[in-house]
Amino acid sequence: MTHTSSEEQNLPTPQQLETTPPLTEEGYARTFAVMADVTSEYDVMSGIADRFISDNKFREKPVKMLTVGAGRGKFEVQLVKELGLNLEYVCAIEPNMEQVKHLEVSLKSLEVEYDINTSFFDPQFRIEEEKPQKFDFILFCHSLYGFDDPHGSVLHATNFLAPGGKVLIFIQGGGATAAIFSYLVEKSDPAIFSPKKCIGDHSLTADEIISQLSKNSEHVSITTMSERCYEDVDDFVRKRPNVPTRDYKIDFSLQAEYGKLSEETRGVIFKMIVDNCDVVEGRYKWKHWCFGMVLSV
Repeated sequence: MTHTSSEEQNLPTPQQLETTPPLTEEGYARTFAVMADVTSEYDVMSGIADRFISDNKFREKPVKMLTVGAGRGKFEVQLVKELGLNLEYVCAIEPNMEQVKHLEVSLKSLEVEYDINTSFFDPQFRIEEEKPQKFDFILFCHSLYGFDDPHGSVLHATNFLAPGGKVLIFIQGGGATAAIFSYLVEKSDPAIFSPKKCIGDHSLTADEIISQLSKNSEHVSITTMSERCYEDVDDFVRKRPNVPTRDYKIDFSLQAEYGKLSEETRGVIFKMIVDNCDVVEGRYKWKHWCFGMVLSV
């Protein structure tokens, strides 16, 4: 395994990186699918969840699950099958209608009763009275980044826990993407990348969540675990024409709300991604930490 930088390879210069419009819901869903297909994170998260969910009651008794920001439901399906959860019902919250189309297919494959809620989850969120109100298992899988009040939303989720239930949270640990935002706030496009906006996105760190939860709640027990993940970004780095969405790694990392990016900004992001890669068997692998937390009340 070797480490490399963008200067050591014949890679695109910042001037060759195009300015692109903001991601639409369809574009976000498409880039999400690309990312999901090239990351080791699903396997890492399943392993962390297996260590967290050691209590066999989740495998023996019927389980109700609430998943917040379910995306396409890919991880939910993998988690249920690999952990052997005795799932009887799932409520999936996903406001992106393009994602919902695929989420429905995933949930049907579980062959259990399910509901899809397209509302945003926040401390004011409520479930319809005729639906299940308590859940054994609540999942936030990389969905907290865009929340205005992430710790408040997590604490609100504990109101939906059945006795003995658990809230399982996955976010990207502080690392490459957080560094990108810190750099951009100081060096590039300051009007677009204001600190206020950045805090609500992928610059969110596990330490911030834990700190805020600890300050605001005495009844929540927090256990944490982290593990290194790799994402195959070789097609993105080498700008191969078969990449389904142009510069998908940049577009996805920055989400949809930041508007057009200057070539300088895209160049900075591109370089930082490359500089956080290892080359494994001739392919660029972007390394980062997956951080898992389990909350009990």
